[in-house]
Amino acid sequence: MPRQPKVAIYARVSTDEQSLDAQLRDLREYVRARGWEQVVEFIDVGEFGSTDTRPAWSLL
Repeated sequence: MPRQPKVAIYARVSTDEQSLDAQLRDLREYVRARGWEQVVEFIDVGEFGSTDTRPAWSLL
């Protein structure tokens, strides 16, 4: 049996109109539907688009 890929999830919201819960739910479902193994989540809340201001993105 082939090994399942291990994946990380990255989610970012910068406005109150965006839903972190919905984004994470969709990402988790995407991973599950493909039979992948999710090993970690990286989340930035309220961060601007510039990569140097997104701490979780930097860790990824």
